[in-house]
Amino acid sequence: MPDMQVTETKVEDLSREFKVTIPAAEIEQKFEQRLNKLVESVRLPGFRPGKVPVTLLRKRYGDSLRGEIIEETINESSKSVITDRGLRPALPPRVELQVAADSADLEYTLALEVLPEIEQPDFAQIALERLVVEPDESQVTATVERLANMVRGSQPVTEQRPATVDDLIVVDVVAPADPKPFGDGKSMTLPLDGDGPLPELAAQLCGAEAGETRVVTITFPADYGVADLAGTTGEYEMLVKELRQRDPLSLDDELAKKLGVESLEELTKDIREHHAQELKTVSRARLKRALLDQLDKLYSFSLPKGLVEREYETITRRLKAEDATASSAETADAVGTEPGAGADGSVAEVEASAGDASVVTIGDTQHSQDPTGEYYELAERRVRLGLVLAEVGQRNNLRVTPEEIGKAMVAEARRYPGQEKAVIDFLRNNAEAREAIAAPLLEEKVVDFILEMVKVEDRTVSAEDLLRADDDDTTFAGVASSSQGEVGMQTTEADGDLR
Repeated sequence: MPDMQVTETKVEDLSREFKVTIPAAEIEQKFEQRLNKLVESVRLPGFRPGKVPVTLLRKRYGDSLRGEIIEETINESSKSVITDRGLRPALPPRVELQVAADSADLEYTLALEVLPEIEQPDFAQIALERLVVEPDESQVTATVERLANMVRGSQPVTEQRPATVDDLIVVDVVAPADPKPFGDGKSMTLPLDGDGPLPELAAQLCGAEAGETRVVTITFPADYGVADLAGTTGEYEMLVKELRQRDPLSLDDELAKKLGVESLEELTKDIREHHAQELKTVSRARLKRALLDQLDKLYSFSLPKGLVEREYETITRRLKAEDATASSAETADAVGTEPGAGADGSVAEVEASAGDASVVTIGDTQHSQDPTGEYYELAERRVRLGLVLAEVGQRNNLRVTPEEIGKAMVAEARRYPGQEKAVIDFLRNNAEAREAIAAPLLEEKVVDFILEMVKVEDRTVSAEDLLRADDDDTTFAGVASSSQGEVGMQTTEADGDLR
């Protein structure tokens, strides 16, 4: 450890500041030792190995050597200051060099924010309600029918008659030829039941007969794949080449086999289980939200301002990107241009705030930018909950295993067909990316641990009520964000527990 003098100059809530002085003699001793080692290794023209004069080396390499020694000494001594006093930094400390001149003592200030002390309450005092839903058999049947409708065949209509909503219609785009809205515009088969990307087109073609030419009006969505057409409205002349009548809807084992399942019973069972899992996922999300709301009310402690400000910047940055995308889409609707890209994700759901905040205009939308506003309050909530969950995880030795992270990496890679190996290699070689995968897993483990200790009462509701309640609930749900990374969350068995 360096020989140093440390004076604590500031103790204010979570802020700490120290003045650190390292004797000039210690810096000089390290400098001379480094020069002597350099003599043994350096090679210069005109000098035999090990015979380069120290004065020449001092002149040529002295400044860079001294800079390296000062940097190493500051790193070593600042770590010692923090470790010896049992401090837990919320963010990397800030160092400001005061004196670093030759023959003078090295002096610098060390400023940092520490993590607050968080007491674990009696979780048994928390009472929550879990909404329980059984799959709706009518929805299961509707899903089976929808799948059957997707795979059923069709036959040409041989008689001359108008097309009905139950038919498929085969058309060519006669004019205009450019820009092409549907590839080459030849022999396009369109459903007339409105179950397609352009339902208004189906409505205008209903009633047409084979051989008839119709002029239809189409308004393309702002995100349409052809950039020159996105957000525009135009007239198109279409020739009806053929009507096709759908085969009868068949709900039997043959349908199941077309879908890769042995029997209709097995297909129905799979769909029922899938619906049940989806409902459980929504119910779990609502339960978690309710728990986080309770924890947010239960805990009150000072927050490191640096963490809150970083979280606030993350929220406003995402909000700005989201508004930029929305503004681009609105422009596309108005003038027929393709929406711009580049949003880095949508801002988390926020809670209403009564703060009298000043505002900043992002795009055409005004948002709070005052530290009393809703987004700053959201940042405080996310940091608070992140610290709470990290503390619970640390105290109870909760970790994410390498096997769990591996499974999550494989699941992430499957989202990119054909690039799985590249994604896996990237995640294995990028610690920050792995942490982004692991943090939500650890969050769920901590939430599960707390839910085991709280009082949870089940209430059976309909699927419609569950989904409606989920839509109406604007409480912020997740905290697996940058806040947890900043407090030093460790998620693997190899790295240890939450710090």
